[in-house]
Amino acid sequence: MNQNPEPVDRSSASRLYDFINACRIVRDPAYAHFKINWLTDNVERFFIVSDRFRREVYAVKTDAGTFFLKLSPLRRKKDRLRFLLLPWRMTTEWRNLSRLAQKSIPAPKRVLFGYKGRFPGQGFFLVTEAVQGSEIDCKSREQVLKLAGHLAVLHDRGIYHRDLHPGNLLLDRNDQPVLLDVQETYFLPRLPRKLKISNLAQFWWHLHCRTQCPVALKEFLNVYNQSQEEPVDSGKVAAIVDRRQQRHYRSRAARCMKNSTEFQVIRNGQGLKGFKRRDFKWGKQELQNALDRGHLIKDDKLMVYQNVCIKIHNKRLFHKDRSLAGWKMARMLAVRGINVPAALAYFDAGGMTYFLASYYSDSLPLNDYLSSDMSRTGKKAAIRAFAAWLRACHDLNIWQRDFKSSNVLALDNQFMMVDLDGVKIRRHLPWPKKLINLAQLNASISSHLTLKDRLRFFHYYCREELPSRAVRRQAYRKIWAVTREKNTLPFGLDLAKLAP
Repeated sequence: MNQNPEPVDRSSASRLYDFINACRIVRDPAYAHFKINWLTDNVERFFIVSDRFRREVYAVKTDAGTFFLKLSPLRRKKDRLRFLLLPWRMTTEWRNLSRLAQKSIPAPKRVLFGYKGRFPGQGFFLVTEAVQGSEIDCKSREQVLKLAGHLAVLHDRGIYHRDLHPGNLLLDRNDQPVLLDVQETYFLPRLPRKLKISNLAQFWWHLHCRTQCPVALKEFLNVYNQSQEEPVDSGKVAAIVDRRQQRHYRSRAARCMKNSTEFQVIRNGQGLKGFKRRDFKWGKQELQNALDRGHLIKDDKLMVYQNVCIKIHNKRLFHKDRSLAGWKMARMLAVRGINVPAALAYFDAGGMTYFLASYYSDSLPLNDYLSSDMSRTGKKAAIRAFAAWLRACHDLNIWQRDFKSSNVLALDNQFMMVDLDGVKIRRHLPWPKKLINLAQLNASISSHLTLKDRLRFFHYYCREELPSRAVRRQAYRKIWAVTREKNTLPFGLDLAKLAP
């Protein structure tokens, strides 16, 4: 939602007025005095709160106070057909507001409801009274625990909200939670335990995975369980939260293979097919110009042209398409919050495939960055930051098969993973796999990093979960055993100086 509503321009206001005047109106008995011309008399009274394709929300300042107008214009054919076949769905939120009031659950007061046309499916709107209050601060421990108590009250009264998250709640002037968007609210005589756990997991996913609230799950459930006959186990909630997070990652990553607001599918565009970002304007001619004029930076498989890095792969039967793998993995890592070069396009043309990503000329390979002249304090900070970045990758079960220092770039004190076709995201990343990555990095860092620096890196990497002394020694032996098996001379590592 827009926190600073902007006035509606005159053309949009005129469209709204025409729509409202063409609607059949139903008033709540408590607002029988509310006049429709209060909504249509003055353009300066309309402010945009949210402008989405399926629903528009406006704040309307009238002589009787401030109100919210939720407009569903039903632009798509399938939306119009849905409400034509299920006309009762239009009045769902209108009815739910009344039922919440009967159950003494704070919610906006309904004012008007209207639908356009003789038959349902041509659009409808809902007007509610504005709630005076403040948004939920998910960083506030007190407010988060108050939400746990409110959720328990909803469940005790048989109320299940399928789209419950902090954005659909507000704290009124008495610091009491108010339920806002109630379109997906259902009322049952008794809420089954399975639905309670599912609702808790959904709400906690928004709190923990989207906003990083400071409250632990057990503490949140302790407040919730105070009014429950059968307490909810945190392990079951955490398992559902993890599955939901993985599903969220998959759904967001899959958008790079579909038409969406961010990506576009190219089908036989003059012998070119594939995927690209909508804001990336290259086509077949631009790609050919890049191949003719770009300069190679790694054999004949990688070139740069106009700040675009192009990975080239020759398609062969029973061989993995490395360009497509890089395109998919770039998106999968980006939705997980791991820095990668911005993926621009994947093209398939003439038996060759191309993965296009942003090229950062100011970036440095990890070895060059850590070997550069920097103060002792600066080197410690860089080692700590890189250890935190690598630990975040491993915590997300990200496995780089060839995790050498040249496959990590440093830019503005941030780290980026490159050569993405060798990256896998596993269901679980065991400790031996993590040690192999640590050994690969150890073997590809020059002697500018002393043994003490490397031990410090391992300490930072382990964070609070520092293993016992026996486990640490076993890890050191494994790391150095793998390091000795590799040719470290190209990276400037002298094992004679660093051998433990």
